[in-house]
Amino acid sequence: MKKNFLSKVASLALLAFVLVFTSCKDDDEDQYTGPFNGSIDSVENFYNQDIVNVLNSFDFPINTGDTPPNIEGAYYCSPLVLESSNIPTDYVGNVFLDYEFTVSNQNTGDLTIDFEGEHTGGSQVDFGTGTFISGNGNDFTVYLKLTSQIGSTPAESAMVLSGTIAEDGIENLEYALLMIDNNGNPEGVYIPNNGGRHIVDYDGFSESITAEASRDKNQEGKFFFGK
Repeated sequence: MKKNFLSKVASLALLAFVLVFTSCKDDDEDQYTGPFNGSIDSVENFYNQDIVNVLNSFDFPINTGDTPPNIEGAYYCSPLVLESSNIPTDYVGNVFLDYEFTVSNQNTGDLTIDFEGEHTGGSQVDFGTGTFISGNGNDFTVYLKLTSQIGSTPAESAMVLSGTIAEDGIENLEYALLMIDNNGNPEGVYIPNNGGRHIVDYDGFSESITAEASRDKNQEGKFFFGK
């Protein structure tokens, strides 16, 4: 009797192990781990589910697809206004300093680009350390892992841009900005880790510019990743 009982216990334990192992294996198989291909699965793989959840909470538009338009060039974005945020001290309507960015070396095969951006009226500079683009037709979304710097301490951040390429610029450009690691924020200049903002170019058009363009440096407003 005791032997039969122990045999049943062993069988149940084996069954439980098989179920758990199979479940974990299925979860691993469901997680996309291939190269970036413009799908939402590859976006989650590039970032993580938490960042995608924040994007969804902002109702941020994501233009998936593996045939994005060519967006190489330099662009000037103004006025920049807060649409939504998970930072308690923010309020809808906050104004941010004008922003310029340059996109270069767009690769249609692996969907990569090079990105560099900065506020025209301040000292935050952003460099793309990992950058992909997705989209279809004239609609695109750019996904960036950035090193951002205000003051002397760099921070690791994420930026997502969505818009529609037009003849002389970008229509309906929107930004999602998320702080990944502010490195302790020793100077007190950054938003907190996991803080996020959804910002729009309020007039609906971000114009193409040349390197020689002169911009107003005397502005008032916030940095993208600033307190």
